[in-house]
Amino acid sequence: MRVARMGLIAVWLVGIPLTVLHGLHPEGYSLYSRDASPVLETVAACGATLLAALSYGRWRQSGLAPDVITCAAFGLLAAGNLLFALLPTVTTSDAVPDSVRAAAFMSGAAAAMLLMLASLVPERRTRLHRAQTDAPALILAVLVAASIAAIVASYAGGEFGHLRGTVSTEATASESALGIEITQIIAAAAFAVGSVRFARRGARNNDGFYAWLAVTAALWALARTNYVFTPMRAGATEVTLGDWLRLAAYVVAVVAAAAEFTSYWLRLAHSAVLEERRRIAHDLHDGLAQELAFIATQSRALAGKSERLSSVARAAERALDESRRAIAALTRPVDEPLDVALAQQAEEIGGRLGIRVLLELEPVQSVSSGTKEALLRIAREAMTNAGRHGRPSKIVVGLSNGHGVTLRVSDDGRGFRPDDPRVFAGGRYGVAGMRERAEALAGSFVLQSRPYGGTRIEVWVP
Repeated sequence: MRVARMGLIAVWLVGIPLTVLHGLHPEGYSLYSRDASPVLETVAACGATLLAALSYGRWRQSGLAPDVITCAAFGLLAAGNLLFALLPTVTTSDAVPDSVRAAAFMSGAAAAMLLMLASLVPERRTRLHRAQTDAPALILAVLVAASIAAIVASYAGGEFGHLRGTVSTEATASESALGIEITQIIAAAAFAVGSVRFARRGARNNDGFYAWLAVTAALWALARTNYVFTPMRAGATEVTLGDWLRLAAYVVAVVAAAAEFTSYWLRLAHSAVLEERRRIAHDLHDGLAQELAFIATQSRALAGKSERLSSVARAAERALDESRRAIAALTRPVDEPLDVALAQQAEEIGGRLGIRVLLELEPVQSVSSGTKEALLRIAREAMTNAGRHGRPSKIVVGLSNGHGVTLRVSDDGRGFRPDDPRVFAGGRYGVAGMRERAEALAGSFVLQSRPYGGTRIEVWVP
C-alpha cells in the first residue's frame, strides 16, 4: 500500500510538469518510428484483454459491484482494441474507414467513463449465479456497449472524421478537431476522478489492487491529456509521451491484477490448509484424546497395585499431553506471534492443572515456525512437570526479546536435586528432551532447582 501511494504521488508530480512541457513543445517529445505504433496497439489490446480476464476473476471472488463494473470497463477497452483497432489494421490493406476509427475512439472514451463509475458506486454485492451464465452475460453486455459506441460513432462521423494515425481507442491525432479534443479531455478527467476515488478506497480497505488501479488511472489521465497536444501522425510514424504513459498504465494494471490473482489463490490455499488442520484437530479431540484420557484415568486408579501399572499411567498421561499439544498446534494460526501462543498455552495448562499462572511476556514477532514450536513444547513440558511433580502454588512464565529470545519457566514447588540420576531417566526424562530441543536450535538450557526451593528453567535461542 505504501509503495502504491508513493507511486501515485510520483506519477502526478512527474507527469504534470512533463505534460505542460509537452504542450509547450509538442515536437520535442516525439520519436520517429515506422513500426512502433502498431506494436503499441498490439500490446494495448493484449493488456486490456488480460485485465478483463483477471478483473472477472476478482469479481467472481468478491461479488462487489465496483469489481464487475471495472471488469466491464476493461472488457470494453479490450473489445475496442481488438475489434475496431487491431483487427481492421491487420486485415485491411487499404486505409481504415473513418467510422471504424471513430468507433475505436468512442469505445475507449466509454471505457474511461465506466472506470470512473466503478470508482464511484458503493461497494455492494451483486447477485452471483453460476460462472456458466455470468461470463456469457458479461461478454454480451460488453459487445452491446461496443456496438452502441460504433453506432454513435457512425452518426457522429462528421465530427470524428478527422482522426489520423494509428487506429486506437486512446492514442489519436487530429486536424484540430474540437470535438476530438473535448472527448479526450473528458476521458482524462474521468480517469483523474477514478484515480482519486480508487486511491481513497484502497487506503480505506487496505486493498492493494485499488491502490495500484489508482496509479493506472492517473497514467491514463496524463496520457489522454498528452494526446490533446500530440502532433498529427501521418502513417503512424510518431511515438509521443502519451504513448509511453499509456504503455506504463497497462504494465502497472496487469502487474497489479496478476498480483491480486496470485494473492487470491494463496489465500485460498491457506484457507484450505487451515480447514484441514481444524478437521484433524477435531478428529484427534473426539477420538484419540478421549481414549487416552480414559486410559490415563483408569491406569491412575490402578497404579498403586503395580509398578508396571504406574508406568502405564505415566505413559498414558504423557501421550494425552502430546495429543493435547498436537490439537493446540493444529488449531493455532500459522502466523500467530510466539508471545500470544505462549500465553494461550500457559493459561490452558494452568487451568487444567489447577495452578495459578503468572505471565511476564514481551512481544516477539520475528521467529521461525520451528523455533516457535520448539519453545512452546519446552514451556509445555516444564509446566507439566512442575504441576505433576512439584505441586507448586504458582508458575511464572517469562519471555524476553533482546539479543535472541529467552524463555523462563519457574515455580515455587518442592524442587529436586539436579544431580539426581532420575532427572534424565525414569520419571523426569523430559528434562533431557528440553535440553536437546534447545541445543538443536543452537541455544542454551539452564536448570536450577533444590529440594523444597522451587525449580527454574531458562532457555535462550539466537
